Formats: sequence, structure tokens, C-alpha cells
Amino acid sequence: MCAVGESDRALLVLDMTADLVSGTDAVPGAAGIVRYVQGELRYFRERGRPVVFAMTAPDLAEPPAILTELTPRSDERVLFKAAPSAFFDTDLGDVLKAQRVRRLTLVGLETHTSVLLSAADAVARGLQVVVPEPCVCARNVDDHRFALRQIREIWPQWPNSPLAGPEGDPDETGRLRRHNGPDGAG
Repeated sequence: MCAVGESDRALLVLDMTADLVSGTDAVPGAAGIVRYVQGELRYFRERGRPVVFAMTAPDLAEPPAILTELTPRSDERVLFKAAPSAFFDTDLGDVLKAQRVRRLTLVGLETHTSVLLSAADAVARGLQVVVPEPCVCARNVDDHRFALRQIREIWPQWPNSPLAGPEGDPDETGRLRRHNGPDGAG
């Protein structure tokens, strides 16, 4: 077991804001993934692994409020992004590289935008990505399924993909199991 702070794995929590989970602009199914995201947070925190929160904030004068149930700890990084990818125009890549992260677990909203594009940028940087299905959702079930298919089935077939090879369980440890996702898709 790794000592606290010594791990090649990190968690990226995307756009889990009060408005998108329970506000007027809520993503259908978002409230249903909160407990699973909490489980991932607990798993990473207990092992002293890095946790980063990335929230879309087109106007930094009024940054979005992170969902209370997922409040970041003082040692966890919170960054604001202007684009769907958490890597675009932020220092996330440098932060993960400095922490020697090789495997990034992505959770949050929405599967086909922030999750998919952040995962693509992570793969382009040579990181392995894990996207536990119970921890992501989108407004549209077809978009959700498309994004997960890209990440799990298409990308590992690329030459030199960091996802290639027998990685086993796509949610890393098998700790997340349910028959139906928050969108009812199984």
C-alpha cells in the first residue's frame, strides 16, 4: 500500500455544482450520481490520493458553488475552467505531472462534454483514464452512451494508447456496481 500522498492515481471531479445537480439548470439524473461520487471521494481520500475539482466558470466574478455534499478539503485543488476540458487553458496537466499521476479517474457532469473532453486531453497526455459509469451522467442518454463507448471501446484500440491492454475492470476495482445508471441505461 502506498504511503499518504504517494500514488500514481488521482480523482478529477467535474462540474458537480449546486446549479447542475439540483438547481434550475439541473442535469436529469445528476442527483442520482452524488452518492457514487461521494464514494469515489472517500476511496481516494482514504488512500491519500490527489483530488482535483474542476468547475466551468465563464464568469469568475460569480464562480459556481460546488455541491455541499462534495465540499473540497483544504489540501484539494479547485480550478475554474472556461471550456469543457479541465486541461484547456488551466495548469491541470502540470499539476498532475508534478504529482506523477499516471491514472486519472473522472467523475461528474456531463459525460459527453466535460468528462469526454477532459478524458481525451488526459489520454493525449499519456494518462490512463477510468470513468465509472455510476459517477457520470448527461442530459441525453444517447450522448452519455456514445461518450462511454468512445472512452471504453474505441480509444483503447488506438496505436500507442495508454488505455490499450488488459486493464480489467473499467471502474478500477469493481467497487461500483449497479444494473441501471442514473439515466436508466444498463
